[in-house]
Amino acid sequence: MDEQFVEATERAIDQVVSDFQNEPNRFWNERDIHWSLFYYLKQQEVFQRHYATELIRAEFPTLGKYGKEGKVARGHFDLVILDPASVATDAVRKLPSWAPWDDYLPLLKVLVAVEIKTWVDRLRFDRTNWDIQKLVDSENKVKYSYFLNFVQLDWEKIEMKAYYQKLRRYLSTKTRPKLKVLCVPNDNQVQRNQSDNWILYTDIGQYDIIGGH
Repeated sequence: MDEQFVEATERAIDQVVSDFQNEPNRFWNERDIHWSLFYYLKQQEVFQRHYATELIRAEFPTLGKYGKEGKVARGHFDLVILDPASVATDAVRKLPSWAPWDDYLPLLKVLVAVEIKTWVDRLRFDRTNWDIQKLVDSENKVKYSYFLNFVQLDWEKIEMKAYYQKLRRYLSTKTRPKLKVLCVPNDNQVQRNQSDNWILYTDIGQYDIIGGH
């Protein structure tokens, strides 16, 4: 069953990438990409057999809690797909909608978690660290993780192209076996091979940027 949700997620991501590159001016901020991904997920056949908004959740809290000095709180994923079997259990069904997350979260399984970042200038690379931490933290028990980076720069400037390659190299050091990292420019001429949009973790444990050496 997992495969059909993973495949649906990746098809929806491909559609968002296509829109982002064909009509980049449609996307004014990160939230626009969130809504676009949610829209395309809902169109996938697997979600026609379920109540889509029950499984696809935005700003879903992490199981793990973070912070220090008495200021510990849960993080949130931009978007998740819940395991339908966990949602359908009697224990979950009997919980009232006002029940606290401490009651819900141990009963629910996160099948897919997605974090999204937009890049509109030469921003600090370490702004990604919090997103990645949530996705790879074993306490959050995420089965399949996606970190999606959408880059909107002035590609006529040499320094922007150089920055983009540095960003890809940085992201390559953050990949993990069960974390898929996307880094896509809004101009498809910058990265002509669509498979290069994914930065992969190799089976032998070495970091590699496909097509980006």
